[in-house]
Amino acid sequence: MSIALAQPSLLLNSYAFTDDVFGGCGMFMDTTWNCPKTTRCQDIVTYILWAYNKTKRLHHVVFNFHGPGEDAKPGEHDKVQLGEATPESGFGTNHYTPPSYFYLDLSNVSLFSALKGKNIGTIWFHSCALAMHMKGKYLCQRMAEVSGCSVVAAEEDQSEWLGFVNLIFMPRGSIDDYEGPVNVWSGKDGIGRRFSPNGRYWT
Repeated sequence: MSIALAQPSLLLNSYAFTDDVFGGCGMFMDTTWNCPKTTRCQDIVTYILWAYNKTKRLHHVVFNFHGPGEDAKPGEHDKVQLGEATPESGFGTNHYTPPSYFYLDLSNVSLFSALKGKNIGTIWFHSCALAMHMKGKYLCQRMAEVSGCSVVAAEEDQSEWLGFVNLIFMPRGSIDDYEGPVNVWSGKDGIGRRFSPNGRYWT
């Protein structure tokens, strides 16, 4: 089952989900952008405004990025991974250093105020467990308040088909459906509520 989104819409794929053949998990909107490994929060806002300026209308913006996940540590519940700040080093040795990341979180969500007053509809986080904890829910609320867009996020980890499967069986302009409870925050007042988006067409 999939979720069909009115077009024109924008899909932003994490560098971690992209490849040269199937794009980002085989999902495509009118405008689909595979984000580079160096992506920061301000770049995300720039990409959205660039796509918006092409048509002066975006029904939906989809963020296909890693969320905090159900096993996130305290202090990480509001973090959506965008790009790598530093690469890993020393893999396979006693001196291994994991990568560090640029995040979208409560420290920089105010950057999305640049979207306020634009003809942009709903922002969809296709991310794991962003709305599982109160801090992640608050991030979504703040994004809705500062951007004026409705914001959607799930409470559980998400799974996707392989890219070539999505490409074959999922219509263009659609995204994979959500696992678990889903919430939406109003772009008018930031109030959140549960809703069921799967298997429907959203304008």
